[in-house]
Amino acid sequence: MKQLTINATTRKEGGSSASGRLRKEGKIPAIAYGKTKEPTKLFVDSSELRVALRAIGNSTPVVKVKEGKGAARTSIIQEVQRHPITDRYLHVDFREVADDEIVQVEVPVHAVGEPWGVKNEGGTLEHVAHSVAIRAVPKNIPEFIESDVRELKVGDLIHIKELPAIDGVEYMDHAEQPVFTVIN
Repeated sequence: MKQLTINATTRKEGGSSASGRLRKEGKIPAIAYGKTKEPTKLFVDSSELRVALRAIGNSTPVVKVKEGKGAARTSIIQEVQRHPITDRYLHVDFREVADDEIVQVEVPVHAVGEPWGVKNEGGTLEHVAHSVAIRAVPKNIPEFIESDVRELKVGDLIHIKELPAIDGVEYMDHAEQPVFTVIN
């Protein structure tokens, strides 16, 4: 998994007017919290956040958050709030996790190959679930999970239980939940 680092700075002021001033300066208000950490008000640079989110793309949002001169801490981007009209970033929540803490996250699932039913039967590959819930320590969290769909015929399904086993990763969704299917 690629490891991205986001630089953050502690802020003292909270509230909407202070947040508005930060946004005018090109900074995004943020908060970092965790099981053993008191919530900390932060801000991050808007362009740095945009670059990081673009690099994450359709992958698991695990990053390192570096506050000032302190050590970078492993965090999950829990939520990114955006303005409904302008689509600008409004706020970011970072959930800090210990390196040995088991966390539950959603991980994207990608199809590999072209299904037999699409090539030969005129079917369409349908993504029933774009992501699956897993439990793992941060170092074992995959960017995404790949599933080979080349053998699927029209009407066939791939369930959670048929996804590849990954060391240190436990699937949390029901084993019979479909992930991919080929429909007519």
